[in-house]
Amino acid sequence: MSEGEQADRPGSRQTLLSLLTRAGDFVVPGFAAGAVDRPVSRLVVLDELEPPASQGDLLVAVGVDPHTEEAVALVRRAGEAGVAGVLFRPVETGSGNEALAGAAAEAGTAVLFRSRWTDWPTVIGILHAGLSVEPEPRIAGVPLGDLPGLAKTIALQVGGSVTIEDMAFNVLAYSPVGQDVDWVRIWTILGQKPPASRRDDMRNAGFDRDLLRSDKVLYRKAQGEAPERLIVLVRAGGIPLGSIWVAAEGNRPLDTPANREALRAAARAAAAHLLHDRARREGQDQLLLEAVRVLLDGQGSAELLAARTGLPMAQRCAVLSVGAGSGGPQDVQARGRLVEAAFRHCAGRGEVSVVVPSGRGVLVLLGGLAKDPAQAREQVRLLAKSLAGELARQLGLRVRVGIGEVQERLDGAPDSRRTADLALGGLLFGRKPQDFARVEEVADAVALLHFADALRAAGQLPVETPVTRLLTSTRKGDVPLVETLDAFLDQPGEKAKAAKALGVPGATFAYRLDHTVVRESGIDLDDADARLLARLQLLLLRRAVADEG
Repeated sequence: MSEGEQADRPGSRQTLLSLLTRAGDFVVPGFAAGAVDRPVSRLVVLDELEPPASQGDLLVAVGVDPHTEEAVALVRRAGEAGVAGVLFRPVETGSGNEALAGAAAEAGTAVLFRSRWTDWPTVIGILHAGLSVEPEPRIAGVPLGDLPGLAKTIALQVGGSVTIEDMAFNVLAYSPVGQDVDWVRIWTILGQKPPASRRDDMRNAGFDRDLLRSDKVLYRKAQGEAPERLIVLVRAGGIPLGSIWVAAEGNRPLDTPANREALRAAARAAAAHLLHDRARREGQDQLLLEAVRVLLDGQGSAELLAARTGLPMAQRCAVLSVGAGSGGPQDVQARGRLVEAAFRHCAGRGEVSVVVPSGRGVLVLLGGLAKDPAQAREQVRLLAKSLAGELARQLGLRVRVGIGEVQERLDGAPDSRRTADLALGGLLFGRKPQDFARVEEVADAVALLHFADALRAAGQLPVETPVTRLLTSTRKGDVPLVETLDAFLDQPGEKAKAAKALGVPGATFAYRLDHTVVRESGIDLDDADARLLARLQLLLLRRAVADEG
């Protein structure tokens, strides 16, 4: 491809710096910062079987460890080819990268790193969208990310009242309100999105679908108090980012060829602004979640988190540990909706909270609790109860909530998280019908779980036991002997209750226990030590089954 042909490609006038500005916190600058002034025209994912990267490329080094000699050699080759920059996965904190820094300085190629909180598909999508955006001279005076300034400029160019919205119709910015009162616009601005009745009308008319499919400026006639409007979708690299709405003002005509062309040009210019704003907001959200995770792990700063979230530093706090389902593969999709469902529920109750994903489900950090300790504990208990019930209804899964102990200050959140996780573990491991509990309410299950984990860590037993013999027999396809023994040990001396728990006739259960179980395993049911050993091994078995889902 000739230089002239390359200059005509989308994004060819961009520099690496302008692209990184649009990518926000998704990409972290590393070494050879002076190289960011280089032009960049193409995004290339490293593949040894494909032609190598060339001048003006941004090379995405998926699968290359930045701490290795392979990374150093790659940067040197990139410099020889005129590559603008090389993007690696995140580096380990405190790691020495002197060799990589030296190679970048020598090659004149920028070394960049993917942010720790995101993934390759997201970063590649953001960069690809950023490369597709071209500057628009008529809006060049608006600083990148200044959406109110952008809305005001578009309003002056088109001659109307402008509202900029994201793809969920949330208002991102609007031009100053003039003397002509447009009540639909006023309510949209006050509510930060169009009124529900207005959205329903547009949805029923198929307007949402038409907007997504069209690259043209759409027109909506005046309806009641709502004046006529021009609407255009803002895209970057095929990714819809939002929309621009222009409402007529006074008696000035709105739907003219000049206004349509001006709005199309504005949409091209707005792509860079909306992409930057989206990356910034998503980056801030992810950095916030990371700050919460670090604090709850006992390694972060409560003061920093308070400054970022508005959670009161000097007021009581607590953590809820929420899990959905049994943890098996069939629950994965539903559990993925747990974060949003928990967030909406807490926000709907007016709780001062932050919700973050966890290994078992989600963690809910609550702040600004009541000054009185008893009232604060009751406040947390009631939220746990409502979460367990409402989320179970929404997800179609059993939801259990471990309640952490209330702490006096935000810096006590790690201690509350520890007790919340213990309580959730007890709920998941135990057999009581509770869906929410504090750790002291499930202390027996928590202690048994601790013993079970310790025994499992100790490794295999040196001898064969009655339970291992039953497991061997069960694997051969015999009747469920392990379940029979487990039910009997749960109800010692109460064969009728054990039979009822398994849902089998009493006589069948008694015969299976006294003849088949005893014969296959050799267990002495009158020996207290034998019963204790069997109980512990069955606990280990239940723990292993739960871990496997």
